[in-house]
Amino acid sequence: MQHLQPEELLIWKNENKPHLLVDIREEYEVAICTLGGMHIPMEYVMEQYASLPKENPIVFHCNSGKRSDALVYMIEKKFPGDAIYSLAGGVHRYAEQCAPEIKCSL
Repeated sequence: MQHLQPEELLIWKNENKPHLLVDIREEYEVAICTLGGMHIPMEYVMEQYASLPKENPIVFHCNSGKRSDALVYMIEKKFPGDAIYSLAGGVHRYAEQCAPEIKCSL
């Protein structure tokens, strides 16, 4: 499984590197804080995955990285070779290390 470190995502954002950021958390979690990008709750990702654009890397994220790790593992099994990543440490680690202005406490 491929992980993308928060610092790498920050570089991608700052350099405008094309990528698709997909938040797989529940609606109430997204309402607390967000990194932007697309929101698809985890339970719907597998049925919607085929319709996602694949020309750029896709970075899935959740709060801590555990759900996105499991999801990326499942996607890799079904669609080997796609450029997909799980954001290491999730939105909380990204906010802590790269964007302290984002408040993600529950």
